[in-house]
Amino acid sequence: MQRARDAAAASGAGSSARPRLAVACHQLSHSNSKRSSWPTWAERPCQRPVMECDGAAGPGPSSTAAAAAAHVPSGRALATAACNRWKQTRRAGPPPAGAALSSASGGSSDGEGSRAEAPSTPYSLEQTRTLVETAMLAAVSGLAYLLSTILKLETSLGYFLPLPVVLAAMRGGGRAGWRTMSATCFLLVVLLGPLRAASYLWLHGLLAATLGSLWKARCGFWTCIAAGAAVRMLGQFAYLLMSSVMMNENMWALMLSNIYNMLDQISASLNISGAPSPLLVSCMVGSLLLVNSLTYNFLVQLVYRMLLGGMGYDLGSVPPLVAKYLYAGAVRRPPPAPGTQQGRQ
Repeated sequence: MQRARDAAAASGAGSSARPRLAVACHQLSHSNSKRSSWPTWAERPCQRPVMECDGAAGPGPSSTAAAAAAHVPSGRALATAACNRWKQTRRAGPPPAGAALSSASGGSSDGEGSRAEAPSTPYSLEQTRTLVETAMLAAVSGLAYLLSTILKLETSLGYFLPLPVVLAAMRGGGRAGWRTMSATCFLLVVLLGPLRAASYLWLHGLLAATLGSLWKARCGFWTCIAAGAAVRMLGQFAYLLMSSVMMNENMWALMLSNIYNMLDQISASLNISGAPSPLLVSCMVGSLLLVNSLTYNFLVQLVYRMLLGGMGYDLGSVPPLVAKYLYAGAVRRPPPAPGTQQGRQ
């Protein structure tokens, strides 16, 4: 009886294990048939899996891992794909700036490739040339004013101190002239202090930048003289005010007092009774400053037209009476054509 029971139990366990083994074999054969039906990488060498190209979600984590493991490219497939891409690039022409960096860094559609592009040049060649010339001419102007101040030659070299700023304006435009004047002032602040820098600004810097801009725009002869005289008078009054503040004394009243005493002595020597009024003295001082400014600008016009004209720059037309004496006995060059390099400058 015991042996019969053991045989019945063994037969029952075998009968229950047989269906499980059959189900497992069926699932294994089904998965093998699925894997054999997938195309290999050699059959489609230039096509990547969907999760790499399109970024779409797969059927599930397990199926995605299985697909990635089944579609590992071989060395021959990679070489073929690279050769095809090289042929397409050669037909399309050279890539744009920054494309090589973008492709090498693996930039995607989320903006990583655009961040890897090389930055464009901030300045052109013409702007770089103007910047270098501005710095060099500002250094020359500051050095000239420094030497003229140390050697007490500011009165003698007063006609040539505006030359670097005027050259910058003629070569790079009015803005280059004003930048050169500003850079010279900052340089003089370091070398001589703020007072000397302010003196250069009021007496030479503003006039030089104004004349350079007017000559670059080819304004008239008398227009340049009038504008230059107005700027010089403004600079003289500003310099007088700055001196009064720094010396803690009214320099304008001191100058009027000296002129009043001079006129009183002249009246006494000529046996003329009476004394001029303060208003008349003030008008006389203003008229003298105006005559000084007009004379200075007239001489600057003559000197710079000869000097810059010899360098090939055209400062505009000159009145016939002035040209008759200015270019007497000199061979004048014809003005440069607009298409040439000097005409563009």
